[in-house]
Amino acid sequence: MAAGYNQFYVSAIAEPIFRGIENHYFGLNFGMRYNFVRPGSRLVPYISGGVGLGWIDSHPDVPGAQGQDFTFNILTAVGISYKMNDHWKLNAGVLYEHLSNAGQTDPNPSLNLIGPQIGLNYSF
Repeated sequence: MAAGYNQFYVSAIAEPIFRGIENHYFGLNFGMRYNFVRPGSRLVPYISGGVGLGWIDSHPDVPGAQGQDFTFNILTAVGISYKMNDHWKLNAGVLYEHLSNAGQTDPNPSLNLIGPQIGLNYSF
């Protein structure tokens, strides 16, 4: 029978943007993650979601670009972790991300991104 547990996380974000007007995004995200644990297995599937804030290299003078550098973010992910030992895990998954300035400028275009996520986690 599978068991699981919740985790609270804080993530630092540094992302290149390959298509579009902006080129990079830096931010922080705070959220929860549920890990589906099978006894004796080193593989741990997970789902997660969180909210945060960040900075993008906006170009408000270009139509369709972000109106300001400061943004909010919403992240959701699904994936799998490989437990290397009691503290370290490698993980890979798919991440959906929404970036927006919550109506602080008009117009308020948002960015909706989906892509791979890789990481190295330390638990204490």
